[in-house]
Amino acid sequence: MSAAEARNDVDAAEGVRSSAELDRILRLPRRRWLERASSLATDLSVRLRTEGGTQTLRPAQTAVLCDLHDYGGALAPLGVGEGKTLISLLAPVVGAAEAPLLLVPAKLVEKTRRELRAYRAHWLVPSYVRIVSYELLGRAHASDLLEQIRPDLIVADECHKLKNSRAAVTRRVKRYFDKYPRTRLIAMSGTITKRSILDYAHIAKWALKGANPTPRDLETRLAWSEILDERPGTDEPPRVGALRRLCELPDELAELGVDEVRAVRRAYRRRLVETPGVVASVESALGASLRIDAELIAVPEVVHAVEALRRWERPDGEPVLNALEVWRHLRELALGFWYRWDPAPPDDWLEARRVWSRVVREVLRRDPTLDSEAQVTRAIAAGSFPEYAADLAAWQRLRPTYKPQTRAVWLSERVARRCASWLHGRRDDGDGGIAWVEHVDFGARVAELAGVPFFGRGGLDRTGRSILDHSPGKPLVCSIEANAEGRNLQAWSTNLVTSPPTVGATWEQLLGRTHRHGQAEDEVSCHLVIALREQAAAFERARADARYISDTTGHAQKLCYADVDVPASSRVPVLPTGELEPEQPS
Repeated sequence: MSAAEARNDVDAAEGVRSSAELDRILRLPRRRWLERASSLATDLSVRLRTEGGTQTLRPAQTAVLCDLHDYGGALAPLGVGEGKTLISLLAPVVGAAEAPLLLVPAKLVEKTRRELRAYRAHWLVPSYVRIVSYELLGRAHASDLLEQIRPDLIVADECHKLKNSRAAVTRRVKRYFDKYPRTRLIAMSGTITKRSILDYAHIAKWALKGANPTPRDLETRLAWSEILDERPGTDEPPRVGALRRLCELPDELAELGVDEVRAVRRAYRRRLVETPGVVASVESALGASLRIDAELIAVPEVVHAVEALRRWERPDGEPVLNALEVWRHLRELALGFWYRWDPAPPDDWLEARRVWSRVVREVLRRDPTLDSEAQVTRAIAAGSFPEYAADLAAWQRLRPTYKPQTRAVWLSERVARRCASWLHGRRDDGDGGIAWVEHVDFGARVAELAGVPFFGRGGLDRTGRSILDHSPGKPLVCSIEANAEGRNLQAWSTNLVTSPPTVGATWEQLLGRTHRHGQAEDEVSCHLVIALREQAAAFERARADARYISDTTGHAQKLCYADVDVPASSRVPVLPTGELEPEQPS
């Protein structure tokens, strides 16, 4: 037996095997982008500025643009406030692109166009940049949109929108890179991963070509993910096996005997961020400190509903079908209400919908050329997959018989009034404060009680006014879904989060709206409202996500360096005994 075969046998017994992919990744060249970018920032700024322009590129902006020129692409896990929009607009100039395409979330299209107009006073921003939303590219009628545009450069801002390999938009981008592999890609996001390297390994392949520091084949990718990924609820640490070879520095080797998984994660992070073409934030901590605390508030009116839900029974007595539905309703009840379909759907409609959803998932798994429900429908109707024709016919017959509509059923307004009271207390302090909400009905009620605007879908209030036009420092209510990405809200420094997200990446985006470059206050604060132990557990999970992201990408997460005073879920009673009668807003 050769030495390599013997080592492979040991690796197999202890975890990940040695492989050609590991050898390839270890041989990749290394560099420290910050040193070179800092020296080039002024020169590149002069070349790209208009005659009267006064702005200067930041080192991270310089590095991404230089990597596009030198390597034909870049993977940029950059923190919020690093200036990703300007990178997007200058990339076509640096890359001499003839058909550049900028992909952004739909809610940021108008913001990007506004910034484009503003940047033209300082920078040589081209007029031929095509801006398309991920949502548009994922629609059924846009299946050949990339072929129509034929971009030679794609800039994917908030590229985590492409992490789901089963989503229609990701399938279409993958097909395009498979057909036109020389297409260049800049992929940028402050939250490039949630809990797994599988979130971005395929994106790294498109952006970095042969210099990709993530495994290129799926089998090796899955093996590495078993070690590197954050896996909530697992107690026994995995065996790292051959991934010990990533640990080369003395501090990494020393940590192997203490916490092998964390040592390997940090060694992988170094290998990732030192790869040419990768530009990662090296310091996210700002001049402003960040503080996160929590208030326990009791909502006695929901006691019986919560107890029933923990037995998988809805407040109206109907059974709950899965854990996701339990968690959804718990988040609602913690705020004093819950959503129900009104009227309730017929049983045969529900059953047909469940069967059809299963069919769509199966067909998409079997046929990689299909990437949406509409395409599956057309394929089955045209005679493909005849074994599912009866299921399609049943769903098409029953679907029009019921139009799902939801209605908020309120059990208590205690939390809504507490949030309104919080906003009232900050009306005259020069900051105002932002109340962040998950649910539209809850946000609208808090805004009504407090007499402030609620900015929901598209960053608009009910009059159609944009959040970008709201007076700086005045209080407001914001939808997390609509406004936690891409908005510059540094005019505020105090936040109230009414439904704590469960995902570390979501927290990074949300906190980055106010804790960012340009924040004038010495401290940014975030106050959580917690009514149930499950919410505290969700925050613990989000902090575990943040540690994984910091360890594997080098992007320091706000949840890791913030001053946190939030009780662990084990210290939160079933229904806490906090303030029972919050101050009524005047």
